[in-house]
Amino acid sequence: MKTLINSHIFWKFGLKGNNPILNEPTDLLYGRIQNILKWIPVLFLGFQFVQLFNVHNLSKTKLISPLWPIFPFQEISSSNIVLFLQINIFISLIWLIFKPKSLLIKLYVFSTYFLYVAFSNSFGKIDHSMHLALMLLFCYVLMPSSKIAGYKAKTILMFATAQFFLLLSYSLTGVWKLFWGIIQLIKGEVSIFSPLSFRNTLIVQFQVKPPTVLGSWLIEHYYIGWLAFWVVLYIELFSVYVFFRSNLHKPWGVLLIMLHFGIALVMDIVMFAPPVIIGALLVMSPFYKGTSFEKTLQSFPIISNILHVFRFKAST
Repeated sequence: MKTLINSHIFWKFGLKGNNPILNEPTDLLYGRIQNILKWIPVLFLGFQFVQLFNVHNLSKTKLISPLWPIFPFQEISSSNIVLFLQINIFISLIWLIFKPKSLLIKLYVFSTYFLYVAFSNSFGKIDHSMHLALMLLFCYVLMPSSKIAGYKAKTILMFATAQFFLLLSYSLTGVWKLFWGIIQLIKGEVSIFSPLSFRNTLIVQFQVKPPTVLGSWLIEHYYIGWLAFWVVLYIELFSVYVFFRSNLHKPWGVLLIMLHFGIALVMDIVMFAPPVIIGALLVMSPFYKGTSFEKTLQSFPIISNILHVFRFKAST
C-alpha cells in the first residue's frame, strides 16, 4: 500500500510526520477495520430503534417542504411512506448482518436510509444529527469485497476517507461560526468575540425549549459560558488538523463526544448518532498510536505551533 500512495497528492501525507496514520502493515490495518465494520449494521439498527419514537409523529404530519428525493412520493400519505421505509430499513439491515459483503444489499440499505433521511427533513426543519450517519453508510457501501484487486488497501483508504469527512464536517462548522462572528463584529453586532454572545444564544434557545439547570446557570455566569464556547470552537475548528496525526484520533474523538454531551446538558439538544459514529471512527480508530500524555498534548493544534516557535528561538 505504501508504494500505491507514496506519490499520491493527498494520501502521501499519511506516511509523513511523527505520527503517520498509514505506515502500519496493510494486513494489520485491514484486520482492525474489519473488526469495526462488522458492527456497522448493528449500529444502524440502533439508530433506527431510536427513530421509532418519531414514527407516529411523522406519520401524522403533512409534508411542508419536501426535499428532492421525496418529490415522486408527494401524493402518498406520510404514514405509508414512513412505515414502508422503516420496515425496509430494518429488514435490509438484518439481512446485511448475515450478508455483510453483498454490494446489492449495501446499496439497498443506503437507498432506503437516504430516502428516510430526506423524508424526515421534509417538514420544514433540517435534522443535522442524521447527516454523519448517512456519510458513514455511503463510505461503507463503497468498501470493496475481496474480489476486487487491492481490496485491502482500498478498504483502508475508504475507512480513512470516512474519518476525514467526519472531521471535516466539524471543522466546517467551526469555520462557519468564525466567519459569521467576524461579519457580526464588522457590523457592530454582538458576535462570538463578545462575552454576551453565548448568553444570547441560550436565551433564544430557551424561548422555544424549557431552560436547563446548567444553561440557566451559564446565563447568569456568562463569562464561563463564553470561555466554554471558545473551547468548543477550538475543538470544531481544528478537527481536520488531527486527521494525519494518529496519536490524536482517540483523544480528539473523546473531546468531540464530550462536546455533544455538553451541548445536551446545556441546551437540551440531544444527538444519538454522532457520538456513536465518532466512537466507531475515532475512539476505536485502527490508525491510533498511543503516546505519552506530554507528547499527545504537544501534538495538539496551536500548542504544537507555539512549542515549535520556542524551540526555533532556543536553537538560534
